[in-house]
Amino acid sequence: MTGEQIGNFRIIGRIGEGGMGEVLRAMDTMLEREVALKTLRPELSAREELVERFRVEAIALAKLHHPNIAAVYSFFRENDRYHMAMQFVHGQTLEQRLIERPRLDWKEAAQVAIDVLQALEHAHALGVIHRDLKPANLMLDPSGRTVVMDFGIARVLARARQTRAGNLVGT
Repeated sequence: MTGEQIGNFRIIGRIGEGGMGEVLRAMDTMLEREVALKTLRPELSAREELVERFRVEAIALAKLHHPNIAAVYSFFRENDRYHMAMQFVHGQTLEQRLIERPRLDWKEAAQVAIDVLQALEHAHALGVIHRDLKPANLMLDPSGRTVVMDFGIARVLARARQTRAGNLVGT
């Protein structure tokens, strides 16, 4: 896997894996920047409704330009697999941080809350609701900035048909 090329992206390693696919650390060889490359599992790429959900996530994130929200750079298909290139955020998740040190001091906690609320205010103003906000989806970069990640089950208000009414989805 390391060194493999997917589109313009050279794979550096694996960041994580989830129900719909994996997230890889990669280098954009054209723009010479690190990215997080979300890849839909091959067996799921054949399912139209899941591809649409993945595409809706990319569209929702592409609308959001905010320092506390991970940016989407591109969405593409290669060899019957779908990929989303996103901003790579150095640091650790809030979940990892709380495992190391279970309490944040009040200043750090206040800054995390402010950053997350500003990100959500921006997303909500554009009709995007995260719906899976949890410590594992919040990155703390080395400067202390919190970046909201993984809008995988975000509800785009204009596209509410993606989730049936009455279903509770999220964490």
